[in-house]
Amino acid sequence: MNTIIIRVKYENTYMPKTFDGKAYSYLTNLDLKVGDLVIAPTAYGDRIARVSDFSYPDEELDLIKPYLKNIEQKIDKEKYLKTDQINVA
Repeated sequence: MNTIIIRVKYENTYMPKTFDGKAYSYLTNLDLKVGDLVIAPTAYGDRIARVSDFSYPDEELDLIKPYLKNIEQKIDKEKYLKTDQINVA
């Protein structure tokens, strides 16, 4: 599968299982769809995040691509939302 750019929103620190705020861009080669949960690497450690969209303006793509981190793990969404267990799918 080709590497694509996705945008994610991190889980709210104060309201678990809520994903809001600014969307952040990442590279991935996982088979994802909007709403899937992933482990997103950040400067402060890994965070749980939800895929918010796949679009990015083409004119900005070349400028940001060298700086993007890679998402390599997808979470079992149903299990996490029901039990808080983080199982990599």
